[in-house]
Amino acid sequence: MNILLVEDEKDLQETIKEFLEFKGFKVFVADSAKDALDIVYRKNVDLVLLDVKLPDEDGFSLANRLKEFSDKPIIFLTSLDEEKDIEKGFLVGADDYITKPFSLNELYLRIKAVLRRVYNDLIVKIDEFEFDLINLELKKNNETIHLKKKEALLLKEFLKNRNKVLTKEYLLNVLYDEEANENSLRTFIRNLRHILGKEKIKTIKDVGYKFV
Repeated sequence: MNILLVEDEKDLQETIKEFLEFKGFKVFVADSAKDALDIVYRKNVDLVLLDVKLPDEDGFSLANRLKEFSDKPIIFLTSLDEEKDIEKGFLVGADDYITKPFSLNELYLRIKAVLRRVYNDLIVKIDEFEFDLINLELKKNNETIHLKKKEALLLKEFLKNRNKVLTKEYLLNVLYDEEANENSLRTFIRNLRHILGKEKIKTIKDVGYKFV
């Protein structure tokens, strides 16, 4: 799952980003409303974590703008803890509202709860396999099959885009923030084919791959 974190406090931004990436999420970060809108336009975002106090626009206003063209769930992260502020947050379409300070584990549990509520099928079946899109776990007959982190991220992207052609450039962007490695991508594809079956991932010559 891809999360957009809109938070201008750098230390908190980095702490949350590192924690959620450790939990298996892909995290995009924005310091302002302008950057947040740009990322939502360009990237595949599944959930937005939104601070209210931003340098160029308040989070309530930004949430209204996001809801005009996106149905992605929003969780507010804010120091505003008065009842009127919480009410305003839900009125503009928030799926949850967390007041600062909060524990990282609480944030993780609330994110999982919202994702399960919004995206009903978070356990995806692949023949005799099951893949958990949140915890990035692949199982067969209730036994966990070990995947490297980037292999799990790659499988998640394939399952979210079944029967769609995903370009090599797109997949490399999913797996790497910089210094993308196409040889590694081919290795991950080969390993997933070995586990799931060669026929599951089709090579589209000179373009990319398709999961069927």
